[in-house]
Parts: sequence; structure tokens; C-alpha cells
Amino acid sequence: MYTLFIKNGIVWSMLFLTCLFFSCSNSDSYEEKKSLSISSCNFEGIKTGDIVLKRGKGKVSRMITDYFKEKVPLSHCGVVVCAQDSTFIVHSVAEGYARKDGVQTILLNDFLKDCQANYFYIVRKKTSQDLSELFASKALAYAQQNIRFDDDANNADKNEMSCTELIYWCQKEVYNSSDLTTIKIINKDVFVFNGLLDTSKYEIVKHY
Repeated sequence: MYTLFIKNGIVWSMLFLTCLFFSCSNSDSYEEKKSLSISSCNFEGIKTGDIVLKRGKGKVSRMITDYFKEKVPLSHCGVVVCAQDSTFIVHSVAEGYARKDGVQTILLNDFLKDCQANYFYIVRKKTSQDLSELFASKALAYAQQNIRFDDDANNADKNEMSCTELIYWCQKEVYNSSDLTTIKIINKDVFVFNGLLDTSKYEIVKHY
């Protein structure tokens, strides 16, 4: 369920970098947590460019949230795209947890299949809808470039991306800055999630 890296004689476990996906939650990887009831969710009013955040039910998600120790424990994020007949999410997932490795799209309902109740958010940056849609278009463009998941937590370039790095680079390109914050892991600055819940910068559109 996790990848070990050996660098400069240091062995360190990148549990916290594996973005949780619903296939991670097969039978024995689930923890006994209340599932989000998709049928109880009302997604009316969500828009392209909104950001989704969740906490999954699997053990990897638990390890991520335990390590990050954020006020709201979250383990995955993505960008909303509203098409004419469906709503889907652009996100980045490690190989083994999805149909392919890296930046890709998934239907919103499938994104929610392993979500814990009370830990699903849709947030909207307080900016123009034109800029929000440009932000989403950047994410879609990355999904078409076969960008692999960033197992190495290298935030310095766009060659590989984790779910939070996807948000970071799209925000940098559109807004010239990002609202994500980092914590130090060994010698790495790793992005965490709660900056996207800052109500001075974001509207909480949905919370289930």
C-alpha cells in the first residue's frame, strides 16, 4: 500500500504521498467509517473550476491524515469540470489506484465512492468565473499530457504531479500564486489541503 524510497542512505516511507482513490478501498483496506451517501448529496449549483476535497475510507487515507495532522483531515483533491451531460473531476492518482498513473479524469460519483461522511467539500475560489474556468482548463490540459504521479514529492517542476501539485501549478499559471501551504517532510516541502478551506479566499459551496 505504500512506496519506499532510498535516497542518500536514508530510507523513508512515502505513505502520505499516495493519493487515495476508490480502488484503494477494496474490502480489507477499508476502515470502519461511515460512508458518504451519494444519494443524499445535492450537487446543483456547482461550477467548472470548483475544487473538491475528501477524506477516503482506506488505510492509506488514514495514514495521510495522521501524518499531516490538519484541523480538517483530508487526503485527496481535484478540479470540477461540468460538461453538458456529466460532471467529472480532474485529479492525479498513483499507479495501482486507478485505470492509469497520474493526471486523469473521473466521474464525480465515482470519485465519491470511498468518501467518509462529513469529509467531502466543494469549494470555490473568490474570483471571477472566467478565471475559474481558465483554472479548470489548465487541469484538463495536464490530463491530456500523460503526466505521471509524483512519487518523489518534487514540487519544483511539472514533469510529475500529485493531486495537490496539480492544484498548485494550475493556480500558479492562472493567479500567479497558490493558496496551498506546505509542511516539511525530511528535506521536502509537501503540500497539504486545508489552505483550500480558508473562508477569506474560498466559498464552501457544499459540505457532506
